[in-house]
Amino acid sequence: MTYLNLCWHFHQPYYLLPGSNILESSIITFRVLYSYYPMALMLKETGVKLTCNITPGLILQIKKISDGEIIDGFQEMLISEASNDTDRIKIFLDELPPRIKERNNIFQMLIERFNSKTISKREILDLKMWMHLACIHPILLSKEDTLLELYEKGIGFTQKDKDMVVAYEKRVFSEILSIYRELFESGSIEISTTPGYHPIMPLVCDLSIASTTKTSLKIPDIDFAYPDDVRQHIKFGLDVAGSTFGKKIEGIWPAEGSISNQVLDILSEFNVGWIGADQQILSESVQEISSTIYTWKDLFVMFFRNHEFSDRIGFIYQSWDEKNAAIDLINRIEEFSGNQDKLLTIILDGENPWEWYRNEGKIFLNEFYQRSLSSSKIKMTTFSEAKNLSFKRKSISSIPAGSWMGLHFDNWIGKPDANKLWKILADTRKTVQQYAGNSPLYDEIMKLILMAECSDFFWWMSVPADQTTRRKFYLLFQSIISQIYKKAGLEIPESILEEIPMSKILKEPEAFISPVIDGKITNFFEWLGACEIETGTLWTTFQPFQLPVKKIAYGYDKENFYVRIDTEERNFSSVSVEFKDAEKISFDTKEIPSDNFVVDECVEIKIPWQRIEKKDTVNFLIRVVYKESELIIPPAGFFVFTRKNFDDDWQV
Repeated sequence: MTYLNLCWHFHQPYYLLPGSNILESSIITFRVLYSYYPMALMLKETGVKLTCNITPGLILQIKKISDGEIIDGFQEMLISEASNDTDRIKIFLDELPPRIKERNNIFQMLIERFNSKTISKREILDLKMWMHLACIHPILLSKEDTLLELYEKGIGFTQKDKDMVVAYEKRVFSEILSIYRELFESGSIEISTTPGYHPIMPLVCDLSIASTTKTSLKIPDIDFAYPDDVRQHIKFGLDVAGSTFGKKIEGIWPAEGSISNQVLDILSEFNVGWIGADQQILSESVQEISSTIYTWKDLFVMFFRNHEFSDRIGFIYQSWDEKNAAIDLINRIEEFSGNQDKLLTIILDGENPWEWYRNEGKIFLNEFYQRSLSSSKIKMTTFSEAKNLSFKRKSISSIPAGSWMGLHFDNWIGKPDANKLWKILADTRKTVQQYAGNSPLYDEIMKLILMAECSDFFWWMSVPADQTTRRKFYLLFQSIISQIYKKAGLEIPESILEEIPMSKILKEPEAFISPVIDGKITNFFEWLGACEIETGTLWTTFQPFQLPVKKIAYGYDKENFYVRIDTEERNFSSVSVEFKDAEKISFDTKEIPSDNFVVDECVEIKIPWQRIEKKDTVNFLIRVVYKESELIIPPAGFFVFTRKNFDDDWQV
């Protein structure tokens, strides 16, 4: 019997600016309509047992919108009849994922006209409507005939149509938390949470711990160690989730699965029943993990996430037929236990994968849930139920510090812009300690400190992202820090008011290259000028554990486009380079090496420009088939660069 211990993780940063009552973001509404609400309805209809980890910041934003405490700016944009709010439209439109904007031809046409500034006032009103309709998951459309009719209407929307969508969204916001509470109270699901404003707790406890991990980055020498802040995050998270869902919260998924010995000891002060972590933190085999219940000093249970199965749902099945993917997953879960009882823990992001599935997860989830329930070899369980299973038990008293990314914290500290944020936060925290301890607003100031410790700020300063996204998160961080000084009655340092220099992480080729296609880096200079990207930094949520591709490099000369793929392993069967609005060019690794494709120490590819549609802006992605699975790089969207004639840039 395989005891299936599945947790969907739901998280959004706290987007509301301090002192504002308008949420100027489309993300919360989009995720509620596209992910959280349809997931809740499927859980209610199928009756499967699993765990949902819902973060406090997300809970509070949903509640405040539902209660009318804050205004949803995205919804306000739809209600408004103005056609000149183009800046606001662009901000909200840019936040929506690329695949969502490709769901409907009319929506795509309106976006193209908006971007080219050829859109009419009448069409702007239709565009606003489509920005909301595209957020509604097909699961919801299939249950609401009026919404489906609007979807099929396409253009010429009326005020009555807009009112109908707004009324529906308000109903969804008013119902969603109640549905999860009902499922939790009935025992159908369990709800766990994440401490406070989603901090990387080991770093907040003591920033210097980053230098003791397996990192290759430059860790700043900054005095920042506030374990009591971590205690406040934990208490706040448990209080928010417990009061919202009507029962004591037994379990915690630490932000990004980040733990350390100090963090685990602090968690034990709060009488939690279990926490989740990543299997690579525990140096034991998968077989050992699946047949053992681990505890932290016999105080609470620790569940360790299985990479292979979590990655299959999060990444590998995206390109499959959804029914076949569900069948394959069920077969693998059934085979996992063999002739013994085994515990299989799957923890992954429950909001982002579905937009990449062929049918947006609707068929996959339904098949997966139904087949799990009917299988005689699978028993779905909540984490609190799983901790009482009759497996051998093993107590742990020490464990390496790390996260789901590995035995390091490289995605939150070590990169230049992230280090700058830590320095600002450390200076601010020290100032609060020195000057604001007796302030009548101390509690409000500390709440802002906790908000500034959110992992997302440091994440977006560390990973490749467009400059708009990075700047948005920095400005939110800057606003929080500025508000701290204002409430403390202190002058805001000029260094905080300055806009942070944004290191350009997503670079473009900087010179012509003409490498020899021989599967080797023949010399240092042949790829000098190419754009090189560490693939592990491309995932902005849970990433695949065993990435077969370590690095991507690409560049061009006047005749050809070149790609180099540095691999961790060679058991992949094919590689393809796919261009937006052009052909997909595939290479079989078993082919005899040619002038255009060689596999040796690395993979080197040459594609003549004449095979690619001639555009100044090039959009491409790479598909690697390995172990009967397909990996798409980047995981969302395309690599993008603008072709230049570097000869024109040459100056003596």
